[in-house]
Amino acid sequence: MFKHKHIETNTHLHTLIIFALVFLSTIAVLNAKDRNTQPANDGNTVWYSPLAVQNAEAARDALEYSGYYAANGKKIPVKGNMQQLKSFFDALNNAKSKKVHIAHWGDSIILGDIISESFRENFQKQFGGNGVGFVSFNCDDYGMRNSTIVKFSTDWKEASLFKRNADKLPLGINGAVYIPESGSWVKYEIGKISRTMRNFVTARLFYANAPGGGVIRYSAGNSPEKTARLESGASLKELTIEFPANTTSVKFTFDNCSGGYFYGVSFENGNGVYLDNLPIRGNTGVALADLPMSLLKEFNSKLNFKLLIINFGVNVVSPEHSNYIWYEQRMEKVISYLRQAFPQAGVLIISVGDKAIKKGTRFVTDPGIPSLLKTQQAIADKNGTAFYSLFDAIGGENSIVDWVDANPQLAAKDYCHLTPLGGKVVADNLFESLMNEMKKLK
Repeated sequence: MFKHKHIETNTHLHTLIIFALVFLSTIAVLNAKDRNTQPANDGNTVWYSPLAVQNAEAARDALEYSGYYAANGKKIPVKGNMQQLKSFFDALNNAKSKKVHIAHWGDSIILGDIISESFRENFQKQFGGNGVGFVSFNCDDYGMRNSTIVKFSTDWKEASLFKRNADKLPLGINGAVYIPESGSWVKYEIGKISRTMRNFVTARLFYANAPGGGVIRYSAGNSPEKTARLESGASLKELTIEFPANTTSVKFTFDNCSGGYFYGVSFENGNGVYLDNLPIRGNTGVALADLPMSLLKEFNSKLNFKLLIINFGVNVVSPEHSNYIWYEQRMEKVISYLRQAFPQAGVLIISVGDKAIKKGTRFVTDPGIPSLLKTQQAIADKNGTAFYSLFDAIGGENSIVDWVDANPQLAAKDYCHLTPLGGKVVADNLFESLMNEMKKLK
């Protein structure tokens, strides 16, 4: 964890570190042609190549110990109703003997497993677990994920909250559903940076509506290909596959599975904590109430979530609006809906962060942010959830400018989204605050 005190950084050490970052970034560019083609920037998302991310994070540790991070971010408490998190804290204490799943929904602020990845790493270091948890098929952010490298064929059909769902297909906990053609495939490979996500021994594949005769072929690494038959039926099914120790990649190929609904795979390795990164790009969070209740309950029966994190806001804020009562009313319904689907889980709302707009020659906090922040705090208070102000954790008004100007950068030059390094600062401070609350409830 970061120490909350001033540390003078040795100038020579800092110079060497910056040189290393430049050198590693150059290597990333030279090797970029070996990666999948990345999706186009949609204007609201900053994409980072996995290799560049890994190289930056390799230098992260040296910066961390040089005291660089002591000057960034602000340690603030988790507020609100802590009592409703007690069952989650109790589950953490028993995580050596049971699996504990956390759902982390959010907008583009968590695309690429940002925030989630480091938050997960903290939980797994303290309470056990080894694996990334739930990863979608054909995920939108495959070009920026560091924790899991995802490749797939281009013939998948998709419906989602972000794109469209004209046929009203049942969307899963990830806000999406994927339909393969015969021969469609997807390959997952664990990233090499994380200290806790080095391999997996279990892959839990979630699907529904599989046709009779549907078969999945799978191979781990260079091992011989095996097959598994899918169970037909409209309800959510789970295909659990066990692999040899230290497995780091697997490829699934789908034969005669057309018309089936496929959601994702949870990669696990024994008991412990698994934090599922569930980004829904371009969303305000209100669409979570559009996910089928029956399907959410079926996912809950299999994953038994103990904590629900709701991390939206950037798509709500507008400089033209100061009244977000409509959002408050809609999100109250979302929280009630999710509690009905996951009655055993605690709820943590993470607010909007800082987002800057240009005013003259300067970048300043969007004037809609303070009003939205108050609204999100009110949502938490009225509905008895826990609350964490990402805006204050970043540093408050105009702080995103300092994060963009940091070297290396903690926020992207859109003055809104965080880099993986910035996500780590947030995750580390949030984890420390949450553990402080856990100690108080003992």
